[in-house]
Amino acid sequence: MPETQQADEEEWVDVARFPNLDEAHENALVALAMGEAIRVDHGDVPGEFELRVEPAAAPRVTEELREYAAESEVKPPRPPLVSQSWSHHPAGAVHYLVWATILLLVFRQQSQDPTLADRYASSSIGLIANGEWWRPFTALFLHGDGGHIIGNLASGAVFGALVSKSIGPWKGWAMILLAGTFGNATTSLVTYPEAFLSLGASTAVFGALGILSGIGLVENFREELRMPWLRVLAPLLAGLVLLGWLGGAAPGEGIDVFGHVFGFSVGVLAGAACRYFDSAEAALMRRP
Repeated sequence: MPETQQADEEEWVDVARFPNLDEAHENALVALAMGEAIRVDHGDVPGEFELRVEPAAAPRVTEELREYAAESEVKPPRPPLVSQSWSHHPAGAVHYLVWATILLLVFRQQSQDPTLADRYASSSIGLIANGEWWRPFTALFLHGDGGHIIGNLASGAVFGALVSKSIGPWKGWAMILLAGTFGNATTSLVTYPEAFLSLGASTAVFGALGILSGIGLVENFREELRMPWLRVLAPLLAGLVLLGWLGGAAPGEGIDVFGHVFGFSVGVLAGAACRYFDSAEAALMRRP
């Protein structure tokens, strides 16, 4: 073996051996979560795999792998969460059709009564100064033009189905509408005393995106394998990326960015709370 290659090999130390590649990769994640570099190499025995790290990290990684192996041996298998499998819930096609029909009927009524938007749009003055409490909710069913309503119908079909599959259509659509309502109300509170008006189902649609992010966040926190924080927060980060991509706008474009952000934020809290309490309820039901 050339001297340079032999020197490189001496820079890595064997810390564990495993009978298959899956176990080797699983344990390699433990070292990666510690921020240590690690290699998976073929062992001297055919079919065996070795984990190798730098000498300075070897004692820490060895101890961490030992603790991980001990924990894996004593942990009972985790029971499945309520509604963890998508097969437990339908996509809520009927619920979506009811929602879409209401949006279309209201939009048709708007063309016949132009004052409808003035009376029922979300309004900071109307809600706070005049006590018109219904506005944050009724605004979710009003739209400015055909492109506005078509975009919300399309995105609502996607995110509404995903939420319904995750937690059930009745609960899912109720939470979507609540997230949109509280998102509009929060926008009014933040913008008051400015006369801020908004309408459209997009606040609820981004509430649905937030619900999905909150559900995924809790699922990752419950993972028993230790993993980097970036992976734990991945559902939330993905939701924020989509929020910026779909819900952002340049100044003067007339898009309710506040509503999108607050709808998403309320959705994250609602989705996380829903998954957390579903899990707690499942654990109680399984107790003898």
